Amino acid sequence: MNINLDNALVAQIITGLKPFIVTTVQDALKQSRSDSRPYLNRKDMANYLGVAQSTVGVWVKQGMPFAVIDGRKLYGKQSVNQWLKEHEMTVETSSQHQKSPQLLQ
Repeated sequence: MNINLDNALVAQIITGLKPFIVTTVQDALKQSRSDSRPYLNRKDMANYLGVAQSTVGVWVKQGMPFAVIDGRKLYGKQSVNQWLKEHEMTVETSSQHQKSPQLLQ
């Protein structure tokens, strides 16, 4: 089976796909750069973990490790992964950490 497309249609397809391809390649490049860096800033750490930047801040208050260099917080991927691993729970232990229901007053 052969499909023949005229040049105008091919140009239209290329024009439509080009922004998608460029964005995909740019995202892949950003991801590969952050994957190769052992320390990340807050925004990149949030992206790495798939959480909001505010969640990173909350976790820091709960003890997630970070380094301060020239007043900037940097998060080591290896240290953060280890910290998360130490906070993993089984089904049995997770029920012990659930919040107690508030009593109605």
